[in-house]
Amino acid sequence: MSENAKVVAIIATRFRADLLLRLFESLPRQTLRLAAMVVTDNGPDPATLALALKSPLPLELLSPKKNLGYGGGLALAGQRALEKFPDLTHLLVLDDDVILSPGDVENLTRSMDQHQAGTVAPFLTNPSGILQEVPEPILWSLARSLRKAGQNLEKARALAPSAYPMAWCVGPCLLIRKDAWLRAGPPRSDMLAYGDDVEFSLRLSAVAPAWAEPGVTVIHAPPEDNPNLDTDLAAHYRKFGMLLQNLAFTCVISPRARHLPFYLPGNARRFFRTFGLSAQTILEVARRYSLGLLGIPAGR
Repeated sequence: MSENAKVVAIIATRFRADLLLRLFESLPRQTLRLAAMVVTDNGPDPATLALALKSPLPLELLSPKKNLGYGGGLALAGQRALEKFPDLTHLLVLDDDVILSPGDVENLTRSMDQHQAGTVAPFLTNPSGILQEVPEPILWSLARSLRKAGQNLEKARALAPSAYPMAWCVGPCLLIRKDAWLRAGPPRSDMLAYGDDVEFSLRLSAVAPAWAEPGVTVIHAPPEDNPNLDTDLAAHYRKFGMLLQNLAFTCVISPRARHLPFYLPGNARRFFRTFGLSAQTILEVARRYSLGLLGIPAGR
C-alpha cells in the first residue's frame, strides 16, 4: 500500500518563515512524493505567503486572519486537506521546525502497513543526532527504560530495536491514516499551547493501533530560547503552567490516558526546579492541576 499512498502534509505556522523554508526544502526530496501541502498561516505573515508561492509541491495556504493556535491551525488545515483532496490516504502532521530526510515519509508509511497501524510516529533528534523525544510506549517497563536512556539514541534503539505500540507522543511529526483521523477527530482548538499534541495522539491511539518507529529519526530544530531575558522567563513560566494544566486535563478527558497520570508529579518537580520552590510556585502548580482536573483546558 505504501507505493499507492497519497500523503498530504498539514502544517500550522506563525511568523517563522525561516524555519518553514528548511522544512519546505526537505519535502520535495522525499522518495515517496507528497501529494500536496496545506499550511495554516496563523499570522498572517507576508514572508510565509512569499515562501508558499515558490513551493515546488502543490500547496494550499490558509490565512484565518487570527491566531487559531497550533491545534486550531492543524484542524483547519486537516479539514481543507480532506475537502480539497478527497482521495488522500494519509495526513502527515508536521511542525514548521522539523527537517525530514529523504526516506522518512516512505519508511513511516511502510511501518504503518507492516503493523496495520492508524498512526505512526518517529524518534526525534536534534541536528547533531542527540535524541530529543521518543513516543511513549504502552508497556510501562519499556517507558521507564527509555527514560533512563536519556538522550542516547543508540541506547534507546537497543531497548526498542523495532517498532513498538505507542500510547502517545509529542507532535512535530505524525503520520495518520485518513480513517483514523476521521474517527478520532481533529486536534482541539481550545488547548492553547503545549499538551494538545499529547491529547490528540491519545485519541488516535484509542481508535486504531498506534506505533512508534525507531528506524525513522526526524530532526526537530526549534529556535533556541534565551533564558537570560526576564520576558522570556516570564513567558516560559506561563507556558509551563499551561502544560501542567493541559496534561491534567488530558488525564481526565482522554478515553485511554494509560500511565499519563504517573507523570504529573514529575512535571511538578521540574516546574519547581526551573522556577524555585516558593509559596507562589506551589500555588501555581496547585491552581493549574486543579483547573485541569476539573476539565478546564488552558486557553479556554
